[in-house]
Amino acid sequence: MDPFHACSILQQLKTMYDEGQLTDIVVEVDHGKTFSCHRNVLAAISPYFRY
Repeated sequence: MDPFHACSILQQLKTMYDEGQLTDIVVEVDHGKTFSCHRNVLAAISPYFRY
């Protein structure tokens, strides 16, 4: 894979996250702190979120 293509994908995912676009899951941690996330990104980095 072209390294510039991979970099572009990461940049676009960050932009989408920063703008709240297409986030489809909310993770809640201690003290009610929440994080909007992209489920596919979580699944890509952790098998816990794949199913």
